[in-house]
Amino acid sequence: MVRILKVLLVTALAAVLVVGLTTNACCDGVDGNGDVPNGDAPNGDEPNGNPNDGELDLTSGLGIIIDCDDYSGQRFQDGDPAPDFRFEDAAGQTFSLSDFRGKSVMLNFWATWCGYCVAELPYIQQVYDDWQGREVVILTIDFGEDAAKVNDLLDELGFSLPVLLDIEAAAMAQYRVTNLPRTFFIDKEGLIRYIKFGAFQSVEEIEDILNQLIAL
Repeated sequence: MVRILKVLLVTALAAVLVVGLTTNACCDGVDGNGDVPNGDAPNGDEPNGNPNDGELDLTSGLGIIIDCDDYSGQRFQDGDPAPDFRFEDAAGQTFSLSDFRGKSVMLNFWATWCGYCVAELPYIQQVYDDWQGREVVILTIDFGEDAAKVNDLLDELGFSLPVLLDIEAAAMAQYRVTNLPRTFFIDKEGLIRYIKFGAFQSVEEIEDILNQLIAL
């Protein structure tokens, strides 16, 4: 109960930071008419780009250098290779995606100031705890923040998730992420099999996708 209350409080504070942002009509968000742009996620799943569905548009007034023209119409397709990366985590260890070849990978992009991201963290932490020892790697990538900022939140919530630090938004660019949260599910061969646009609503939602992923 204490952990839940902490998450609710931090989520509310994070939401204050994004009040007043205007959704930009480009990339993975909602277009100027409020419709989802053309281009399906792998396996035909529609992106839920509307902020009401649990995404924040990173191109809206945050001073982030992400060129929408670079990504428009260039969604990943089912079976595309997942771009490799190499980052330190919040504990100072260095990891590459290629380190986990032969295992299925869940890769979640988030930030401490993103209310939707913080709201789904308990589900991801629970899956991380429950799936220890299985052929699945749960990784998260924090966007644009240092280890102290990330560790402060993890300590406050009592979470132990592995968090890689994408301080200069290199992986964000590689994975064409313009909204948070965004989660990629990568198979044992390093191929993207599913993309979740927006926040997870339950542990069961994540586990259903993982069970399908490991069956490939």
